[in-house]
Amino acid sequence: MASSETVIPKNSGKAFIVKKGRIMRVHGESTADFVVFNARDVDERFDQARTKVDQGKIYVTTGDLLISKFNTVMMTIVEDTYEGTHDMEKGMCSTSFYKKWGDQIFEIYGETWKKLGREKVVAPKHGCWENLAAALKSYKIKKADVPSPLNIFQTMVIDGVTGSMRYAMTRPRPGGDHMDLRAEMDCLVGISACPEGGRGKPLTITIYDK
Repeated sequence: MASSETVIPKNSGKAFIVKKGRIMRVHGESTADFVVFNARDVDERFDQARTKVDQGKIYVTTGDLLISKFNTVMMTIVEDTYEGTHDMEKGMCSTSFYKKWGDQIFEIYGETWKKLGREKVVAPKHGCWENLAAALKSYKIKKADVPSPLNIFQTMVIDGVTGSMRYAMTRPRPGGDHMDLRAEMDCLVGISACPEGGRGKPLTITIYDK
C-alpha cells in the first residue's frame, strides 16, 4: 500500500526519508540521479566504489545492494523493469561541467547527441549536482558532500579494452520503467530528475508501507 507519491519535475530534485523496511519506487522515462545517506548519521553515505567492489560488478539490478563507504548495506533493489543497465561510472551533470568541459564533452559524446538532434552542448542553469545539493540542504549536507550517484535508467556503453564510455540509445519504455528499492536502514534519499540536455522528463516517486 502506497503511503506517499511525489512527482519530481524535470531538472529538479527532492529529498525523502525512507524508514527501514519500506519500499521506494522510482518510475520514469529518463535518468534519475539517486543518492542515499544514513538518516541517523549523514556522514555515512552511498559509495559507488564499495557498491561495485563488494559485489564484483559495475551494474546493479534486482537482488543487488547499494552499499555505503562504511561497507554497510543501505538499500536492496527488489525489482527492476528497465531493459538497459544503470550507470555507476559517469557521476552527475552540473552547470560547471557543461561550461568548463562543453566542447570536449561534445567531442566525446557527440555522436549519440547528434542522433538526438543536438549540434552543441548547452549549459543548463543548474544540473543534477545543484538539484541534489538544494534538495539536501535542509538536512545540513554540504554541496561538496553529495556523493556520486547511481544513475537509474542511464545506460552507458563501456569498452572492455580501452575503458572508454559512451551514451547508449537505450531508453525506458514508453510510459516509464521502475526500480523498487527496500531500505535496510532509515535512509535519507536524494533524487534529481536529470535535465539530460533538454530531453529529461519528470519522475514519480512512491514510498510503500511494509
